[in-house]
Amino acid sequence: MSQFFKVFAYGTLQIPEVMRAVTGGESPAEPARLEGYARYGLAGRSFPGLRLQPGAVTDGLLYSGIDAAALRRLDEFEDDFYRRETLGVINASGDTVAAEVYVVPPEHYGLLIEQPWDLEEFRRTGLGAFMGRCRAGW
Repeated sequence: MSQFFKVFAYGTLQIPEVMRAVTGGESPAEPARLEGYARYGLAGRSFPGLRLQPGAVTDGLLYSGIDAAALRRLDEFEDDFYRRETLGVINASGDTVAAEVYVVPPEHYGLLIEQPWDLEEFRRTGLGAFMGRCRAGW
């Protein structure tokens, strides 16, 4: 019996072509939010990180139907300063569901810059080069 996961994406993986390039497939997605975590830019990188921050809310996409092989590819794709945690994410229906989330643990908070990360800015300025790295095996 196959096990499937939900994954909350708050950065580059919100872009379907990035998610496809990493996982090798398509997964249903819906708008979602994660409470108690804030999204920030990462020094010298075009993608963001999440840190625990009471009162913060981060919007993103909740992918479902992620199989174990796709989850392994996501683990390989994410930099080693992230930690994957199972957290409660609020889906489009307002229900809290368990999802895998890549967060920056406290020992790596120094990599975060006190500047919010913007998806549309990334689409305009960084997506082309980022997709080139994805296609090359990141």
